Amino acid sequence: MVIRDGEWKLFDYDFQTGRSVWVMEDGNRTHWRTDYPVENLVRQNEFTRHATAGNAFGEWTKVASIPLNLAHSENLVRAHSEGDDRYVKRWLNDGDNRAWRSFEGHL
Repeated sequence: MVIRDGEWKLFDYDFQTGRSVWVMEDGNRTHWRTDYPVENLVRQNEFTRHATAGNAFGEWTKVASIPLNLAHSENLVRAHSEGDDRYVKRWLNDGDNRAWRSFEGHL
């Protein structure tokens, strides 16, 4: 039995993490897609944001939880490693990335 998502065929599935790897043949090219479930992380971040609403920033306040694949693809890991705090803050303060914030406020 082959599991499909349109033209994509399921190649691998990790039951523990929910990560799925898909493959699609397009002529003489092979395309790969990896899906990561993030719904629980988004809900947890939202819950934590609401639970800490009104709290002041303090030392070691966790402000975000970001999936590792996204942190790499958005160059957050590299920016952090290189000390580019301005890039990381700009990314975290962008409203489009609010789902990953676990604490309100402007960094």
